Amino acid sequence: MKRYPIPCGKKTIDLEIPDHVPVQWVVSHEIPSVSDVKRAVKEALRFPIGSPRLQDLVKPGQTVVIIVTDITRQLPEETILPLVLEELNRGGIQNRDVTALVATGTHRPNTPQELRGKFGRIVDKITFINHDAYDPEGLLHMGKTSNGIPLVFNRTAACADIRISTGVIETHLFAGYSGGVKSIAVGVAGEETIGATHNYQMMEETRLGVVEGNRFRKFLTEATQSLGLHFIVNVVQKGNKEVVKVLAGDPVQAFQEGVKTSRNLYEVEIDHPGEIVVSGVGYPKSLDLYQATRAANVVVFGPKPVVIKGGVILIPAPCEDGCGHPGYCDIMKRAGDVDDIIAISREEGFAPGEQKALILARILKQARIVMTDCTLPEETLRELYLELVPTLQEALNRELGKNPKARVVLIPDGLLTLPILKN
Repeated sequence: MKRYPIPCGKKTIDLEIPDHVPVQWVVSHEIPSVSDVKRAVKEALRFPIGSPRLQDLVKPGQTVVIIVTDITRQLPEETILPLVLEELNRGGIQNRDVTALVATGTHRPNTPQELRGKFGRIVDKITFINHDAYDPEGLLHMGKTSNGIPLVFNRTAACADIRISTGVIETHLFAGYSGGVKSIAVGVAGEETIGATHNYQMMEETRLGVVEGNRFRKFLTEATQSLGLHFIVNVVQKGNKEVVKVLAGDPVQAFQEGVKTSRNLYEVEIDHPGEIVVSGVGYPKSLDLYQATRAANVVVFGPKPVVIKGGVILIPAPCEDGCGHPGYCDIMKRAGDVDDIIAISREEGFAPGEQKALILARILKQARIVMTDCTLPEETLRELYLELVPTLQEALNRELGKNPKARVVLIPDGLLTLPILKN
């Protein structure tokens, strides 16, 4: 019997698997972490990619908006923001002219306590506000893209003289890799813009890890050009949030350099798909079902699925905050079956957040999803066509009992590691 550590929220489960069971252990490649994050950020700011230093980009009297991530993402912004502020101060920018805008997208606003816990003492030096994608007074309409997508952005961001964004470059279902211009084009966009891009057709045309020729990323770039993003500070980091690289500078060039590092870190070749795939979820993505089920994305939406048709995906996640965005649940509950979910999404479209229904339906066409170690009631999950087993060990034992010859694929970090089937 062998033991494998699988993240589940803030804890780790030691999963026991009999020796005779074929197991592929899929972890990101070993790349050294930076030894001193503060020094790495300073170096990135001192030698930006494709851009002058931030202190040389600004002029005294200008207003600056720093678009920061919300609590669903963890990166060392408590270190990044003070150093960015120092650069701005050296360029003559006063703290009173700097606003940190939390890129919530369609997520809930972050509480003052959450902001202090995430960003540290800088919350006492500059103003922090949450973006609200549904507040018409706080939004500004700026026309449409060449494809007719409405461009609606946060008014504070749009009216600032200088826009800077932080972010993390990691695998993303639509964008291929997150980071770069995504923080502004989606994170502080209005509901109308987000809804027009998170749709059935866009999902049909994008894959995890694919940036080149990506229609969604083309939208991100065009949308950001209409508003203007002057500078980014992005990180590449491991699943335990240890920073591998800090990149600063031009939103496109710095992002492209970061993608190279991310691919070397996250994309892992495997020999064959599995009948059983375990995909782990660490905190904070484990807080709700909407985020936790992203662990199934890398299993199905990479270049090729790594679970066989009719297989099963086991996802351990507490989901203390419940289902997350309610819209996708409403679609799934009124659908007659999985095919009906897809039909509703295709024919009626969906509001931001509701795309999760289509994502889950497409996954369920490939494999069952079993949630474990989860606080949600079984009835709630059943309405969403998901299964519930009390513990990950019990779920694995049940599946092996039904199929003793099953091959198992273990992805401890199911939100970052991207398994790639060998040709």
